[in-house]
Amino acid sequence: MTWTLIRFLHVVALIFFVGGQLVLAVAVVPAVRRHGTPEAMRAAARRFGPSSAVALVVLIATGAAMASHLHRWDSPVLQGKLAVLALVGVLLGLHVAAPNTRVLAWATLVASLVIVWLGVELAHG
Repeated sequence: MTWTLIRFLHVVALIFFVGGQLVLAVAVVPAVRRHGTPEAMRAAARRFGPSSAVALVVLIATGAAMASHLHRWDSPVLQGKLAVLALVGVLLGLHVAAPNTRVLAWATLVASLVIVWLGVELAHG
C-alpha cells in the first residue's frame, strides 16, 4: 500500500508539473497574449509557480524514495534523468529571473518531457 501511494503521488505530481506546463504553453499563454493584459499573465504565473514548486518537491522526494527502494541509483537511465532534472532546475531559475523569455519556458517544457520519457524507460524499459 505504501509504495502504491508513493508511486501515485509521483504520477500526480508529474501530471501537475508537466501537464501544467503544457496547458500554459498551448492554451493559457497564447490566449492571454491575444486577449489579456500583462498583469493577467503575471497573475497566472504567480498562481502556477508555487504549486508547480510543490509538485517538483513531491516528484523529487517520491523519486528518491523509489530509487532507494528499488536500488536504482546506479542505473544509467536514472543518472540521465537526474542530469536533465538539474538542467530543469537551472532553466527554472533563469526563467524566474527573466520571465518574459519564451525560449526558457519552451526549453523547460522540452527538458521536462525528456524526464518523463526517461521515467517511462526507467519503469518499463
